Amino acid sequence: MNEMLLQYLWRNQIFSNRDFFTTQHQKLMIIHTGWQHQDAGPDFRQAMIKIGRITWVGDVEIHLKTSDWLRHGHQYDEKYQSVILHVVYENDITLNYTFPTLELKHYISSELLERYEKMYHNNDWLACRTALNQVSSMKITSLLSRMAEERLENKQREIFELLHRCGDDWHETTYRLLLRNFGFRTNSAAFELLAQSLPYRYINKHRNSRLQIYSLIFGQAGMLAEEQGDDYYNTLHKEYRYLQYKYHLTPISLKLWNLLRLRPRNFPCIRLAQASESLYRFPNIAQCLLEEPPMQALDRLHTLQPDDYWQTHFHFGKETGKHTCSIGDETINALVINTIIPLKFSFGTFFGNDKIKEQAWVTLENIPFEKNFITRKYQKMGFAFQSAMDSQAILELYHHYCLNKRCVECEIGCSIIR
Repeated sequence: MNEMLLQYLWRNQIFSNRDFFTTQHQKLMIIHTGWQHQDAGPDFRQAMIKIGRITWVGDVEIHLKTSDWLRHGHQYDEKYQSVILHVVYENDITLNYTFPTLELKHYISSELLERYEKMYHNNDWLACRTALNQVSSMKITSLLSRMAEERLENKQREIFELLHRCGDDWHETTYRLLLRNFGFRTNSAAFELLAQSLPYRYINKHRNSRLQIYSLIFGQAGMLAEEQGDDYYNTLHKEYRYLQYKYHLTPISLKLWNLLRLRPRNFPCIRLAQASESLYRFPNIAQCLLEEPPMQALDRLHTLQPDDYWQTHFHFGKETGKHTCSIGDETINALVINTIIPLKFSFGTFFGNDKIKEQAWVTLENIPFEKNFITRKYQKMGFAFQSAMDSQAILELYHHYCLNKRCVECEIGCSIIR
């Protein structure tokens, strides 16, 4: 038993009977459970109950035990002065307060508790694995739709926070998010620091010079610290020294870049070259990525080809056989899913433009679903995928619900428990 389950039962009024009495033996009628919220303060706001002939409107606080009220220090918190009902699983002490207490222990069926405990204490990564066949495909489809929307809204929240840190500058925000996502999981932190150390306004001043953009990116990445190298390196080094002096730039540490467990095509220098080429080919970055149709931006990414030097190098000064250094299909899809689509969705919300938000949704539905160890696990469980919208939904479900055993906040878990 935990508070999460109690809140779910209260919110949905799932009780074996509703002939409620308070711990003081007063007849209690629940007219409205209130609105659940996650901020500091009582669990449910603006509830409506009736005790005797008097109707009360106010807040409801939920605990496992009555003594939790004192243990959490609510008696000293002004936010809890509007509580009209204390709902607990077990009434272990008597509180001398004006509001009544409702003990739920005798209103919850033992079968429901047993089903919940079986799922909650299941050590399987998917707690509902053995009961999935009880859930309709319509219920699963509904869940995935909600998860996809929740994932976009969470990304939008992060983008708005970044936008605020960037002084409401959409160009700087777009630039930082794009660079961070070029690092993917392994080098995202290094790319993020690189973007912070090199404001977009400097890139924008040299947007017509491929050489200067490459010099700024590689130089700020700490890749041009040596005094001598091959001809290509020396050209970038010389240009960066001029730009570094001009803008008083301090590069990030070379030690921040991670090479472990990376395929050569994912090495930092290749990703930096691809990022440099993207910044060169997408001048006025926010306008290109936010105002043009997403599929047009996707097509542009497919045609990007970094400097020829990187077709025979993975690092400066170490020549290899000829290889491709263009951005692969899976990488492009990942950049569109994690950068362009969330940005367009946020941009549409910010300016109240539903058409732009719709473009983001349509694009997500037209990109192939992502293949990774998480989506493969759900595929084995019988989940069907058609697009990136489904795979994004699964990632949200896995990271924020399944791993944290938030079964009572998931349509599948609730269906099984009930």
